[in-house]
Amino acid sequence: MTKLKKELESFQTIWENGFHCGWDTTRNQSGLEDFIKEDMNKRSNLKVCLEIGCGGGQWSKFIYNLNVFDKIYCIDALSAKHNNFWQYVGEEAKDKIEYIKVEDFELNFIKEKEIDYVFSYDVFCHISLSGIEQYIKNLRLKANDNARFCIMFADPYKYSKSEPHNFLYQQQIWTQRKKRNIEVDECCKILIDDCDTDPEAGRWYWIGNDNFKSLLNKYNYKIIKEDLDIDRTNPISYFTL
Repeated sequence: MTKLKKELESFQTIWENGFHCGWDTTRNQSGLEDFIKEDMNKRSNLKVCLEIGCGGGQWSKFIYNLNVFDKIYCIDALSAKHNNFWQYVGEEAKDKIEYIKVEDFELNFIKEKEIDYVFSYDVFCHISLSGIEQYIKNLRLKANDNARFCIMFADPYKYSKSEPHNFLYQQQIWTQRKKRNIEVDECCKILIDDCDTDPEAGRWYWIGNDNFKSLLNKYNYKIIKEDLDIDRTNPISYFTL
């Protein structure tokens, strides 16, 4: 079994009834709602949206209710039944939403140049650098030339500044592993260096700003904003082809 296959299978025992984000002011999901609502509504000829890692359907339902797209692909490593997806989103949403349980990062169910908008929140933080690269590589073929991408990932430097009380937990872990005191900057570097190691259920992969930007440059994306700075804890990159 490949590393990436193990990575996807590591999700199978977690988030029963579907993952949903919190709505605290630090994460600022309401601010992200405002952004994507405005951004999606101002674009013409939007037909197909791809949401990567839909979980229990929190964002899927919001995007569906905007009534902007003819079709929405909602993909996840877990089944719709496991996530209670249709119970939350509503059976009526099947008129536009196609739920797909993915077995890999290939996106073979999507036609070339079919996607107009890609959205992902609280998902790439749970995918290794290798897995993210596969998505970035394959999305290049599936999105049209005017597509927009709005994707959140994990950067330890931003997180440590926004939530130092929570980041202390990471310092404690690595202090125990290294058997010496680990300060914030060193801990951030360690976490980024560790962003492509073995999967564990629900773990975070802190790929960092530089790694994510390098992947976008490698596959010839055009970065509009490295970080929308809506979420005060995690970067949300906004880019196009």
